[in-house]
Amino acid sequence: MELEKRNTLILSVAQGLSITTTSINMINTGLVGAMLATNPSYSTIPLSLQFLTIALTLIPVSLLMGKFGRRSMFLLGSLAAFIGCLIIAFSIIDKSFHLFIVGSILLGFSQANQQFYRYAAADNVSNNLKSKAISLVLAGGVIAAVVGPEVSRYSFDLFPDYIYLATYLLAASIQIINFTILSFIKIKKPEVTAKKIRPLKDILMQKTLIIAILAAAVGYSLMSFIMTATPLQIVNICKLGNSASSTVIQWHIIAMFAPSFFTGSIISRFGNRKVMLVGIILYAFSVFFGILGDTVLNFWIALFLCGLGWNFLYVGGSDIIAKSALPEERAKVQGVTDFIIFVFVAMGSFLAGYLHSNLGWEIMLFYTIIPISVIFISIIIIKPQNLKLN
Repeated sequence: MELEKRNTLILSVAQGLSITTTSINMINTGLVGAMLATNPSYSTIPLSLQFLTIALTLIPVSLLMGKFGRRSMFLLGSLAAFIGCLIIAFSIIDKSFHLFIVGSILLGFSQANQQFYRYAAADNVSNNLKSKAISLVLAGGVIAAVVGPEVSRYSFDLFPDYIYLATYLLAASIQIINFTILSFIKIKKPEVTAKKIRPLKDILMQKTLIIAILAAAVGYSLMSFIMTATPLQIVNICKLGNSASSTVIQWHIIAMFAPSFFTGSIISRFGNRKVMLVGIILYAFSVFFGILGDTVLNFWIALFLCGLGWNFLYVGGSDIIAKSALPEERAKVQGVTDFIIFVFVAMGSFLAGYLHSNLGWEIMLFYTIIPISVIFISIIIIKPQNLKLN
C-alpha cells in the first residue's frame, strides 16, 4: 500500500511538471507558429503534428512499456520533451518553421509517454480504487495551471529580439526536474492471471467501452479544438494581449485538473454515465459563452467551462478504459484506445487552425455542436455502465 501511495504521488507531481511544459507550449505554439510560418493558416500545424505524433506513437510506446517497463519509457519521454523544447528555442533564433515542427514532434512523443501516467497508477491498485488513482494523478495538473501560464506571462519577452525564446528555455529546464522525480518511481510488473487473453476485437466491441473511448476522444478533441484557437483569437484578433491570454488559459487548466481531486469520488458515487453527461452539458455552455462575446470575461468563462467538461468526460472515459482489461491485456488495450483518442485530438487541432483562419471564431465554435450532440445522444441511448471483468 505504501508503494502504491508513493507511486501515485510521484506520478501526480510528474503529471504536473509534464503538463506545465505542455501548457507553456499550448499557450505559445500558435503564436510562435504565426511568427515563423509563411501563411497564418499554417500556424497550428506544429501543434497538430504534435498531437498526430502522440496518436502514432501511443501503441509502440505502450508495447515498449510492456517489454521494458513504464519507468524506462517515462524517463525517455521526459528527455524527449527537454530536447524538443531546446530545438523549438533554437528554431526561434534561426527563424525556422521546419525546426519548430521537429521540436513539436519530440514533444508529441513525450506526451505519448505521459498519457500512461494515469494508467500506471491505476494498474497498481484494486479495481474500486482505480478511478481515484486516475483522478489524483490528473490532479497534478494543478501545478501546471499555476506555473505554466505564469512562466509564459513573464518570460515571453525576456529576450526582446527573440520573442518566446526564454519561455521555451524555461519549459526545457522543467523537464530536468521531472526526469529526476521520475527516476524514483518503482512500478511492479502486473501479475499474470490464469484467465485466457481475449482477442482485442472482442474487448473493443463492448458497447460501454466504445462510449468510454468516444467520450474521452470527443472531450479531448473539443478541448484541443477550442484551446488551440483561443490564444490566436485573444492576441491576434481581439488584441487583448499576451497577459489576458495567459490568464484565460491558466484558469482553463485549473478547471481541467483541479476537479480531479474529487472526480474519482463523484464517479464512485454517481457512476461514469452521469459524470460524462455533465461534462457534455458543460461543453455546450462553454460554446454558448464563447459565441456570446469577445471580452476577456467571455473567453474566461468559455475556457473555464471547457476545462471542466474535459475533466468529466476524460476521467469518466479513462476510468472505464482502465477497468476494461486484464493485466496481460493492458498494454495493447490502453495503447489502442489512446491511439483512437489522439487521432480525434489531432483532427481537432488541425481543424482549429484552418477554421479559425478561414471562417472565424464564432463559426468554428458552431461546428462543435455536431460532436457534442453525437456523444450526448450516444450516452443517452446506450447508457454505459462501469465495466467489470469476469
